Amino acid sequence: MDQVTLVVVRAVESGATTTKAIIDATGLSRLKVDRALNALEKQKLLFRQGQGSWALGIPASAPTVRECGTCTLCCKVLEVTDLGKPVNTVCSHIMTGGGCNIYHERPRQCRGFSCAWLQGHLDDDWFPEASGMVPHFSLDALNVQVDLDYRDRWREEPYFSKLAELSLNGLRVTAKRAYATLVIVGNEKYLMLGRTIVPDPTLYGTAFAPITHDTFRYWKARSLEHLARLNDRVIEIQRIQQEFGYCALPEDDDPQPPYRPALLELSKTMHG
Repeated sequence: MDQVTLVVVRAVESGATTTKAIIDATGLSRLKVDRALNALEKQKLLFRQGQGSWALGIPASAPTVRECGTCTLCCKVLEVTDLGKPVNTVCSHIMTGGGCNIYHERPRQCRGFSCAWLQGHLDDDWFPEASGMVPHFSLDALNVQVDLDYRDRWREEPYFSKLAELSLNGLRVTAKRAYATLVIVGNEKYLMLGRTIVPDPTLYGTAFAPITHDTFRYWKARSLEHLARLNDRVIEIQRIQQEFGYCALPEDDDPQPPYRPALLELSKTMHG
């Protein structure tokens, strides 16, 4: 999936469900957005809903091995556009004691949804009704939607360490399926890079370089061109580390080529 398509995916995940809203959120041209939407639709990763809106198809990456039981947290914290239900609002169709009174006629969004706990990816600590969180995989991310009644639960143990572990798994080059780990708390979003938390990540992505095995220095991109420059500098950092065993990690977030001279000078200054 190319960078333009990824930006479109992130925009839809962030709530931009119409073509105009995606254009406004990304700053991309209509031609690029239309091409990305058409490609995603052909791959059955995106589908058209009523009233000219788009929604992501959510593939189940593992067979369902559990049952929801009394849990209806996804019916509270997630948006259901077909029902006009916003995020963090209890659905009017929830039955007393659990379940849905329109289950057999429920919208496609609900039919296609299966949380990561239900799929068997997480242990019983993550049962959404008890944890106050609904973790679920989308096209390129593990999204953790947090109940506002428990807004800091994800920072507590054993959840934070597990999220750090999952994020590292998604970042590995050798991963079968690369993914970002995003925590959503109301209007706040956090990207996890191991134990490093990136507040308010942009639609265009985040470049990063390791400090330790589970912490990172990061730089947030403001455009696709900016992301390309940031990533090119990260590649140069890796080359210098391989050659000399050390490279200083710069603080500035707007690098211009050539990157090597500035990195070598900074490394010399900081390394003595």
